[in-house]
Amino acid sequence: MAPARIITISSGPDRDAPIPASDARHENQWYNQDFDGYRITEQPLHAKRHIRMICVGAGAAGLQIAYKAERLLENVELRIYEKNHDIGGTWLENRYPGCTCDIPSHSYQFTWEKNPNWSHFYSSSEEIWRYFKHVSTKYDLEKYVKFNTKVQSARWDEDAGMWRLIVIAADGSQFEDECEILVNGSGVLNTYKYPNIPGIKEFGGKLMHSAAWDGNYDLSGKTVAVIGGGSSAVQIIPNIQPVVGKLIPFLRSSVWITTGFGAKYAGPGGTNFKYTDEQLEEFRKDPARLAKYCRDIEGELNKRFTLMHRTSKDQKASRDLVADIMREHLDNDSFLTKKIIPGFDLGCRRMTPGSGYLQSLKKDNVQVVTESVVKFTKDGLVDDSGTEHKVDVVVCATGFDVSFTPRFEVTGRDGANIKEQFGENPKAYLSITAPNFPNMFLFIGPNGPASHSSLLPILEWHTRYLFQMVEKMQTENIKAFAPKMAAAEELYQHTHELMKRLVWSSPCRSWFKMGKQHGPVTAIYPGSRLHYFEMLKNVRYEDYDITYRSKNRFQFMGNGYTQCELNVDGDPVWYFDDPFVLI
Repeated sequence: MAPARIITISSGPDRDAPIPASDARHENQWYNQDFDGYRITEQPLHAKRHIRMICVGAGAAGLQIAYKAERLLENVELRIYEKNHDIGGTWLENRYPGCTCDIPSHSYQFTWEKNPNWSHFYSSSEEIWRYFKHVSTKYDLEKYVKFNTKVQSARWDEDAGMWRLIVIAADGSQFEDECEILVNGSGVLNTYKYPNIPGIKEFGGKLMHSAAWDGNYDLSGKTVAVIGGGSSAVQIIPNIQPVVGKLIPFLRSSVWITTGFGAKYAGPGGTNFKYTDEQLEEFRKDPARLAKYCRDIEGELNKRFTLMHRTSKDQKASRDLVADIMREHLDNDSFLTKKIIPGFDLGCRRMTPGSGYLQSLKKDNVQVVTESVVKFTKDGLVDDSGTEHKVDVVVCATGFDVSFTPRFEVTGRDGANIKEQFGENPKAYLSITAPNFPNMFLFIGPNGPASHSSLLPILEWHTRYLFQMVEKMQTENIKAFAPKMAAAEELYQHTHELMKRLVWSSPCRSWFKMGKQHGPVTAIYPGSRLHYFEMLKNVRYEDYDITYRSKNRFQFMGNGYTQCELNVDGDPVWYFDDPFVLI
């Protein structure tokens, strides 16, 4: 029987057949020309080139990136530099008395590592840190991290398409590193600051910041002043009041004291509660039950945007309710209610849960001072009226550098300095990138969802957005992405026009406005949490200036083959299963 006479085909290139030189004589005379010096790259379509990524910070953002990169990215080398001795960021550093997250525990966790063991509805900083440590250990994420290592500066090299870093090692020595992708994951509330008050260096007592608490110092019987009236002070004051001899809180600004986020599922009146052994056992044995509980709480957190509208019924009703509750907790004290209950919109400053805070201000050993501190003395503090308050300890709950710039020096395209460019009126792009700083990603940047419930799912979507751009860079021979200045400017206009109707623009002194009463809202996204997720779902590449590693943007198309047909297990009819085709 004669053999079948059919044409044989191969799915890959013939390795034995020489590829003609580009300038070889062609039988078709038209092709005896050179196409601007362009040459074919001998690779299949969408081959992923090697990329190096550096993340600064091993807090929630760094752990998120490490976990997802290991599972989703190919040919990407990751290095994380962390200034501290361990992971955890703000939850490693902030250990002041009463430090608790105002976001429900079952929302303040990674979606891919649900914790059935949260002890309380709102968790302490120590328990949150233990959760992050569990995650980093379980998934061996610390192999990507160099601890006790600080990035000193990062400079963009336009020709190479690389960030050049100067890094300080644990022993104080200096070394250089480089990467195509730079991520600032050092956090917003990370670089704490003492107040700029004259004489602070002359004070002879104990000086502490809430973000650098000295847990070995005994406050028992001491006269203690607390400067600041924000979230940290609201938690510290009721927790140290029973211990100290006398407590002098300097409360210059009023603040809304509310229940925590997700109050529908909290204890009576939105208070914290401890899970029972039976509840914890149910969460451990029934992952579906735990997942539903997490979804229910998360869904509740996503229903708050109408409350953030200045003229909404929700705002009016909630403001009246909270004011009434605050008066009750202050025993209708005429002086304190006038000074502490705000006249500005509910939510202008971050709504601050304060279990026992207002009640503590009425205790016999507490003297509330509503004047500003104007100077330190050797023995204490002087207020606006000229009165000196002699104290043993001053606790500064005075916040952080909220300029949204990295703590290290960053020099971008054409010598742009990120601190100077952002200044007091920053213009970024969707809180994740910024003009003049190619391939640099902010976790998170200006006008992001800083007060839109749990940050962890937001960081996950930042990571998702970042990975889309990394893969496009790898597969399309891209050197650099940078958002167009026009896109940032137009987004800025949209942000602040919409902000006029939202409570964050109300005239209160808030870190959302860099501590100003009147000024632009620099920390908040002008929309709901779900709105932000939708905006990050797909990258709008039309808003970016894109530069390529060669002068022909289509060089990534390679030699005409695809990865699929070169893979022995590739599906040569994958397009039959495309979701669009299947409809």
